[in-house]
Amino acid sequence: MEAVVQEKMKRILQGDLKYTSANLAFNMLISKLQKRVQADPGSIELCIREMDAFLAKYPIVAKVDAANIAAL
Repeated sequence: MEAVVQEKMKRILQGDLKYTSANLAFNMLISKLQKRVQADPGSIELCIREMDAFLAKYPIVAKVDAANIAAL
């Protein structure tokens, strides 16, 4: 994951930025990770790694959503 996307993803997970994907699975993952970060702010790096693994597994989602997140 690019550094710009990673920084914005951290802000999304912390609730500072709002992002909604056209992909339901990605939205569900974002919601799950936001709840985890809200309960334990120290888990942000673990959540970013989980997000990175998801995007590596689904490159089409990564291509579209990473570009959209970078543009936020």
